[in-house]
Amino acid sequence: MRIAILLLFATTGAAACGGGAESVPPPAAPGTTLALLAPSDLRAAIPALDGWTRGEITMQDMTSLDRSTAAMVTFTRGGEKLDLEVADTGGDARAIESLEHMAGSDVSRTVENGYFKGTTINGLPAVESWNTVDKLGELSVLVRRRYIIHIAGSGLADAAPMRALAEAVDTSRFR
Repeated sequence: MRIAILLLFATTGAAACGGGAESVPPPAAPGTTLALLAPSDLRAAIPALDGWTRGEITMQDMTSLDRSTAAMVTFTRGGEKLDLEVADTGGDARAIESLEHMAGSDVSRTVENGYFKGTTINGLPAVESWNTVDKLGELSVLVRRRYIIHIAGSGLADAAPMRALAEAVDTSRFR
């Protein structure tokens, strides 16, 4: 998975995971995973985004160390770009550990060229970073301690398009 930003957040020392209103299952026991969501459900969760051109949706299965599956697509609008990845980790605690510590928390750090913070999207724990100089950012949302919505944006005026895309993902398909 392309969720490299999570490693940055793991080093912040942030604690406490926020939560949404949904029922959140415990992570799978170490070394075990749940059956992965059907690729058709991951693909169907990806929305169209008004005013943006959606590219081809591709699927990726990871079967090496950690079993997971992901649907990926790029949205463009002029010089703006949003890369969306929707992943099912199978409930592997190692796959969500870094995100879970920061997502939804009240940790916020402002730096010279932007910020990163714990936040929520549609009541779900999330982590957002934004570079005000280079006009790029990342947003990761944790759903049911199992699914990860990750968006990398570039050429954007602000982080709002990343949030709008995350809000449009059909999380009702994530069972």
